[in-house]
Amino acid sequence: MDFTFLADRIKTHLLELQPDDKPLCVIRGSGGFNNEPGESYVIPYSDAIYLYNRKFSDPDFEVQTVALADISQLLLNQEAFSAVLSINAGDVVTLKISSAEIANAELMLENFESCREIREQFVESVPQDAAEEQRISPLLGLTVVLMFIATVDNAITDEEQEFIKRFCGSDDELYDKAYEYYQNHTFEETIGALALNGQQKMCYLANIIELAMVDGVFDSREQKMIKRFADAADLNEAEVRTIRDVLLIKNQLSVL
Repeated sequence: MDFTFLADRIKTHLLELQPDDKPLCVIRGSGGFNNEPGESYVIPYSDAIYLYNRKFSDPDFEVQTVALADISQLLLNQEAFSAVLSINAGDVVTLKISSAEIANAELMLENFESCREIREQFVESVPQDAAEEQRISPLLGLTVVLMFIATVDNAITDEEQEFIKRFCGSDDELYDKAYEYYQNHTFEETIGALALNGQQKMCYLANIIELAMVDGVFDSREQKMIKRFADAADLNEAEVRTIRDVLLIKNQLSVL
């Protein structure tokens, strides 16, 4: 199915979730998910799949976001004039599709297999004992991540510099150590050196989003880097959107 022919409310929602990317394809179901009557769509991007489903009596779609890293199995069973697509991400979602949608489903499977091979190669290339030796503390890691967010546009504003300095407080050693680490490592290496629990991940997310907003411009490059962190930390779009919306309200001082 062509993206152009999607319902406007779905296109608008996708543009909010993925403002700078286009979907790999659009797969329209022959009915709803799991053999239920209704209307359904599977819309894959390079790093996630969005599932839209509604019964005919429902006013709007239910939306589920599934990160590619969370999918354990993606299958396409072809029949004479149709096929059944199965997505296993803890819960299994099945979708019957017409023969016209099979090529799009195969494209999605190719992307999934390619991403899985890359992840497996990365895991195999990093010895476990070496990974443990490279761990950095959550506090140091957050300071480094803030530096990457602040300089993603190749410049750092006074507001961003002040935010990071205020975060470090009077601990000049923390700032200097973070800056040295920042100069000698990539963003991905920094994320890979962290071992965060759920609360720490949300704390990171809130601070990096607030830093991105502190200069009054929520740059698309900052948004992409935040998404890279969220994907690496297995934080879903709903969690990102919730914190972003709260911080937008908090920092909208013009209403006062």
